[in-house]
Amino acid sequence: MSQGPSMQSLVKMINNIMGHNVLSEQQLNKILEGAKKIYDKGGMPAVIQYLMKVTQADVDAQELTQFAENVKNNPQIGMDILEGKKSIRPQKKKR
Repeated sequence: MSQGPSMQSLVKMINNIMGHNVLSEQQLNKILEGAKKIYDKGGMPAVIQYLMKVTQADVDAQELTQFAENVKNNPQIGMDILEGKKSIRPQKKKR
């Protein structure tokens, strides 16, 4: 099993993407602990709702669920997005 990024590097990547400090390691730890508890009670749909509430994200839950499934099936996608190698929104094909 491969090791993901450290909590510190994950927070740094998120803050870099946002352009300023929006998250500390303590905040991310608290969010992840809450997400685990919610997952144990209600599965991934409950986690999606929890994260949308905690982050006040204005996104479509179905779109976020699909994104989570894509990252679950290919974790490298998530890392590529965090590292700025890929866009979070796929480009639409030209007709």
